[in-house]
Amino acid sequence: MKFSRFSGIVAAATLFSMVSIPAIHATLKLLDPEYSFGTFREADGTKRGHARLVNVGDYPTTIADVRPSCGCTGAYYDDGVIAPGDTTIVSFDYNPTGRPGNFNKTVKVKEAGSNELQTIRLSGTVVGTPQTLSRNYPFEAGKIRLSTLNIDLNNVKSGAGRHAFVRIVNQSMDTVMPQWDNNDKALSINVTPTKLAPGQIATLGVYFNSKFESRTGEVDYIIPVHADNDTTVNVVIHTVVHPDSVAMQDKSNKLSK
Repeated sequence: MKFSRFSGIVAAATLFSMVSIPAIHATLKLLDPEYSFGTFREADGTKRGHARLVNVGDYPTTIADVRPSCGCTGAYYDDGVIAPGDTTIVSFDYNPTGRPGNFNKTVKVKEAGSNELQTIRLSGTVVGTPQTLSRNYPFEAGKIRLSTLNIDLNNVKSGAGRHAFVRIVNQSMDTVMPQWDNNDKALSINVTPTKLAPGQIATLGVYFNSKFESRTGEVDYIIPVHADNDTTVNVVIHTVVHPDSVAMQDKSNKLSK
């Protein structure tokens, strides 16, 4: 078994010393072009898998090299001769440490004597540890974590609107539905997607429409957020509503007539 960092030169030399038939007649077919690690916890550590290749040609061949797409993925292969009709295995692993969320990686396989690279596509979802997730989602609310609990909309002219966003991650192994409480007409709130699979990220969107806010000056809104009636945290939305000077002037002119 060889590790992917080794050069394919040794394998190629072995092939040509044992087999004199041109490699153009030996063909490896990838039987498992896609591999899913599924959903797993970062704390579970490195996950391993494999893909099969079969020699559909008329002559023996070998694998010359395998090339993972990044350092988080290792790949290994058997450098022995593969007879016609026989199968071989390319093994690979993924290190999830510090890498929460969805991932898509590749391992490319090179056959001796061929310039063609066959691609194994790897995918999965890592549910991060609280320590890892806390860097981008420092605020915990039971099964979910939030990127912030404070939204500052700054200055908004009366009659105008403003958007803001909070990111939410599901840190549990259950599918959850983020929820919130809001009875204020000046705020429109939604979450996309509405259901979060383990490790999935959602966006909580807030739209402030000052047309429905009678107050001016500094205004705060408190929005309780939770998932499936679990632990609740309060997201505070702050803004400063400025009167529309043009509208006020028009109203003053009408009153003076």
